Amino acid sequence: MRYALILVLLAGTAAAQPVPYTQAPPDDGARPGNDIGTGESLPRSPYVSNVVPSDTKSTIAPTPPAPNVPPDANVQQLLTASQASLAAGQTGTAEAALEQAETNILTRSVPQTQTDYTSQNPVVARIDQARQALGDGDKSGSMRIISQILASNAPELTD
Repeated sequence: MRYALILVLLAGTAAAQPVPYTQAPPDDGARPGNDIGTGESLPRSPYVSNVVPSDTKSTIAPTPPAPNVPPDANVQQLLTASQASLAAGQTGTAEAALEQAETNILTRSVPQTQTDYTSQNPVVARIDQARQALGDGDKSGSMRIISQILASNAPELTD
């Protein structure tokens, strides 16, 4: 009986041991189960953060819900989605749509010797201003700037 009790105790101790990794942990900084760049990383939040120093509370910016746009959305659709998200109080989603709109305009070819060239596009500058306003907590200022961009009918909006 004494040996049976010892065996039961040893079996319980062995079962409580942590299971070792069967593969090396990722060296890209991602936690297991979080794929960098997929939009599925934690933490998640519908609110804007880490845009400007005053709204940065952590080195990890939360992942916002994706804007409700088709995969091939143009800048106008993204700006409109940003406005709708702001109206709904989804500042993180609004900021994500602004980032995508800015990226769509900035996707261009440049000579290899000019990779440090900063865009002089006024629409890019205005989108950046809208993002800065959002980061500063000025939702109405961000909405006003987005409305002005949309009213400008710039060719970048529908490309």
